[in-house]
Amino acid sequence: MNKREWQSRLLCLWVVMAHYPFFIVHSYAQGPTYEQLVGTWIGVHIEQDIDFVCPLPNYIRLDADSTYHLGMVDGSAQEQVSRWAIRGESVRFDTVHFAPKLVTVQNDLLRIGKNYPMVLRRFVDIPVDSARAYQQLSGRVWQSDSLVMAFYANGKVSLENRTTKQRTAHFWRLARFGKSVFVVIRGNQYNRFRGYKPLWQLSSLQPGQLEAIGWNGRSVSTERFTFVSKLLPSDSCRPSGFQACGNCFRPTWYERSLTLGQKRYDLLAFVMKQYQPVQREIETGLIQIQFAVNCEGEKGPITLNSFGEDYCPRRFAPQITSQLITICQNYVATDTSLREPERSGEWPLDLWVSLTFRLKEGRITELLP
Repeated sequence: MNKREWQSRLLCLWVVMAHYPFFIVHSYAQGPTYEQLVGTWIGVHIEQDIDFVCPLPNYIRLDADSTYHLGMVDGSAQEQVSRWAIRGESVRFDTVHFAPKLVTVQNDLLRIGKNYPMVLRRFVDIPVDSARAYQQLSGRVWQSDSLVMAFYANGKVSLENRTTKQRTAHFWRLARFGKSVFVVIRGNQYNRFRGYKPLWQLSSLQPGQLEAIGWNGRSVSTERFTFVSKLLPSDSCRPSGFQACGNCFRPTWYERSLTLGQKRYDLLAFVMKQYQPVQREIETGLIQIQFAVNCEGEKGPITLNSFGEDYCPRRFAPQITSQLITICQNYVATDTSLREPERSGEWPLDLWVSLTFRLKEGRITELLP
């Protein structure tokens, strides 16, 4: 199973967990108690790497009678009901057994798993008037120390990182869960169905100010948002630059191999036909070109790295690098077959392309894996 399949499996694990049983070899550790686990837990994210997480929009309610309820906070999937238990130092959810140390509770955060742990927070039901919340959010721009959120009346929303100034476009709605109200943000600039952003639970509404509990990029906290301005009818919800369709996109995990099999032969043949050699003895080494293409065929910025025969960084003649960049932009990036989903009926793929060309005296000799 590759990383992309793991990512997809883990994102929907809570909904289909009973159908994918697995067992893990025991280690020795003190497990959580019934008292610690009983309650409702709201998904925060799945930790895919030290510095990379994917939002987890699920909830799990663990009842004291050993029943658990599993569903989506926004009600987009039917709730699943099954049994849970603690056996010795292991925790069991239906037929899924987690060995000691793989289910932990600390500071009201529940962590499940090891390689790609799921993190959930303990839910406290905070009554909020959903009609008032909608009136306060819709058509307005709000900002915290780290984030600017613009809620358009047509259901679109833009999120801007105040540090990087990167802005992305999505769709928003309010979802009632218990007596609480969550701001659910999902989709991309094209449609509302391509994955979720982190959930925000509204905890306080005041004139010109609101507070919400959620993941701020560093931790789960209560963020204070202040009113910035009203949106004008002429304002449009657009990303500031390239935006992947999925909300959990990371280069290399979405890499499609172009250097194996028939694709490699076709690509090399095309490049050799289009490329005009710049015959100079010093133009020898490797050129690596990397870029992303989203599901709609929009291209992200191109990164070019080049190395000499000693694998130390070096520059190649602009006549060489510009040709290769043009070929990648006008041929590789426009190949719609690369974005075809792996299974029928799925969404077109975001794509990460990484190509390495070996040159000898200005001539392309090889396309490396």
